[in-house]
Amino acid sequence: MNRLRLRMRDLALAAVLPIMVVVMVVVMAGGGAWAQCPLPSASARDPTVHLVILEPRLIYRHDLDLVGLASVRDTFERAPGSGVILGLTKRNDELRIRVRSILQPSVDGRTCIWVDEVTARIGDPEMDVYVAANYQPGSCEYNVVLEHENRHVAINRNVVAAFGPRIGAQLRAAVRRMFPMITTNPKDAARLPQILIDAVRPVLTAMEAELRRENGAIDTPESYRQAHGRCRNWFPAGTRMPARR
Repeated sequence: MNRLRLRMRDLALAAVLPIMVVVMVVVMAGGGAWAQCPLPSASARDPTVHLVILEPRLIYRHDLDLVGLASVRDTFERAPGSGVILGLTKRNDELRIRVRSILQPSVDGRTCIWVDEVTARIGDPEMDVYVAANYQPGSCEYNVVLEHENRHVAINRNVVAAFGPRIGAQLRAAVRRMFPMITTNPKDAARLPQILIDAVRPVLTAMEAELRRENGAIDTPESYRQAHGRCRNWFPAGTRMPARR
């Protein structure tokens, strides 16, 4: 009952900028640029990459009924067939990056951009876990839905934790490979977070695929049938039902 959508929005940018724009203004990067850039501080010659995987505080919510849950976004949940979403766990896999850079004039008057420090964060401080307000805490229905959602919580935590080292390794490799950059526009430094996100996109895509696979493995018609068979009062008379999709 969980949908996790991978989102890659950088805290330091107002909008995601197409990588094609960056390619047009950056004329040299990596090893070839060293000869044209004066040596920066020692920290920029050997930049630090910090990666933090947040352990979210779980927020168990009981304020949306079946109709309200159907409109919640930022989740991968799709009840099998014509089923109804009874609970869901929101995503917690966003990658955010901050970059501290050093700008220096190159030997021909352009701008050398060095990276001094990269700080990356996966996840959010809190994770919302919903059980439909139709089910009273302690009831059979509430407990069955909560048990299922906690399985999604465990999957999401484990997958993100497993991919964290790969993301960190890719970030460090990208920083070593791509900097310094020589550019005709010093404002390109503001695009560095998005450049680095694009550099690790293949592993982010792989993480999303694994999240989809593992969460989908417990959101099957059979699992829903088993859950419904454990309780008897899922949709009493008068229950507001979401529109069929």
